Parts: sequence; C-alpha cells; structure tokens
Amino acid sequence: MDLRDTTTADLAFVMAAEAHPEVSRFVTVESRERHESTIADPNQRHLIVREGSEPLGYAILRGVEDPNRVIEVRRIVIAERGRGLGREALRLVVDQAFRELGAHRVWLDVMPDNERALRVYRAVGFIHEGVMREAQLANGVHESLAIMSILEHEWDGAPGLDD
Repeated sequence: MDLRDTTTADLAFVMAAEAHPEVSRFVTVESRERHESTIADPNQRHLIVREGSEPLGYAILRGVEDPNRVIEVRRIVIAERGRGLGREALRLVVDQAFRELGAHRVWLDVMPDNERALRVYRAVGFIHEGVMREAQLANGVHESLAIMSILEHEWDGAPGLDD
C-alpha cells in the first residue's frame, strides 16, 4: 500500500467512495469543484491510497504550510471496509505528515459515535483530547466532534510502524 497525489482523473472514485451510505453518515459529501480546489490548494494534500495501481481510498491533509507545524487529517476514506485497510492507510498518511511534511502535531476530529474510526485512530496512537459540542451541522442536526491528536515524539514509537 502507498500514497500518491490525487488528480482530477481520480475524482469519480473519490466522490463515489465518500457517497457510500456507510461513509456519508460520517463524512460531508463534497462537490467535484470543492475537491478540485483542495487538489490545487498548496496548504492541503489530497492523496490517493492505493495498492499497486488500484485505488483503495483517499485522504486529505490540511495545514501543510502551517508555521506551527500542525497538520489536520481532514478526511480519510477507504472504499472497501472491513478488511483492516484503514489502519494501514492511516499509518501511511500520518507518517507522511510527520516524516515528509515536517509536522509536530497531527490532529483530527471524529463523530463520537463513529466507533470503527475511533478504534482505528486509537490503534495508530491518537489520543483523545476533548469534545467540541454540537460543532457541525449534519443532515439538519448539530453533531459533536471528538478531537484527537498525536505528537511527533509519540509517532516514533507508534504501534505497528515497523511492521
């Protein structure tokens, strides 16, 4: 498994992955134009997770130019769930944030009832920091978001890094 930059040719795959009913409950479905804007934004990295030439999912990092060296995993979506690919994909994304992009802190938010994602984030070494109460409007309802992060010095010993 590896990562490469997303191109506009990948956007049909990206949009189908995020529109899947198991995903769209937890991820805001974005327009093609929004994804194109993200690809073009030098402060963000839009990445395809792949095995060989086959796309498995995608991730978006935001804050890659932040002088504080704080990068957000804005989104990570794996198209085929239940195969344990999310954990490995997240490790690759976080490793890129620390080792290639020079992050000091990598953070994300997650809906507190997204148990599958929470298990993956904890397994990779993310620490729960708190909850932003009713911070996101989703389907007409204000949802809370749990904030999680991992620091550069914690990543060096992250579980499974050398597997």
